Amino acid sequence: MLHHGKVFKLKTSEMLSIFIFGDLQFRRNDDAFDSSAWEQFRDEFKSTPNAWALGLGDYEDFLRPTMRARIQASVAGDDSARQQIDDRVRSEQEAIIKEMSFLEGRLIGLHSGHHEWEFSTGDNSTQRLCQALKSPYLGWMASTRVGIGEEWSNSTFTYTIISMHGTGSALATTTDARWLESRIVPAFEADHYIRGHSCKSVAWTAFERHSIRRAGPFGDIVKPVRCINVGGFNKGYTDGWKSSYVERAGLTPQAVGWAVIRIKRVFPKSKIDHKDGLAHRSGTLQIDHLTRHPTIPQNTHTR
Repeated sequence: MLHHGKVFKLKTSEMLSIFIFGDLQFRRNDDAFDSSAWEQFRDEFKSTPNAWALGLGDYEDFLRPTMRARIQASVAGDDSARQQIDDRVRSEQEAIIKEMSFLEGRLIGLHSGHHEWEFSTGDNSTQRLCQALKSPYLGWMASTRVGIGEEWSNSTFTYTIISMHGTGSALATTTDARWLESRIVPAFEADHYIRGHSCKSVAWTAFERHSIRRAGPFGDIVKPVRCINVGGFNKGYTDGWKSSYVERAGLTPQAVGWAVIRIKRVFPKSKIDHKDGLAHRSGTLQIDHLTRHPTIPQNTHTR
């Protein structure tokens, strides 16, 4: 698990928007990748002020871990063959780097996933993607401390996130939600919990957490526990004769999409603390989180 953070300097009236995406499983000339949905994600990101992104892994459709281990074992001791595979992966990866180029320099971080390649140099394809897009590498699971403050002030509001690629996939969205709520939420105290992998989309408030005050007046600090299971951009069912494992297994089709967290500082005018002869505004963070899906074309009929 990795730990990192980022501070954003915004005006009081401005809002920070964190776009969360993953599971593109991009492969050139593959009908399963929903390029139209990806274009809508790109357009919304580029048109949103103060937009940053967080990636949850599986950006490409390289071999899953079980098959990857077999391929690597088959070329063990053959440096030339391993180098040829590495070169081919790097060449193929240029396409996804181009697809994601609009995110360059605007990424909070990119997580690792199941579908990636481990190079003989010791790094992996997600790390290479991070290098190309100027992004921190978040590994499989990470904590992120988001700070929001003014340009002229050292004071910041803090929001914490636990995020990961995720593992396991159930038939029902509620079962995947329960995985996050029962395994990760109780063990790590944060403001937001995020996972991908299962391609199911849901944003919910699990419960209300009461933390007993350790100092100051007796009592508790109350805050909602927010969770997101983020969808992807890979269609399980496609038009044509090529059938994916989703279609062959008769699994429920999942809507492609992404998620957004919106964070804004709010200062109630009635709350002003006076310390050291100076006035200090007491503020809080206003949080919205939602899942997003591509627009649905409408058929129009004219006479």
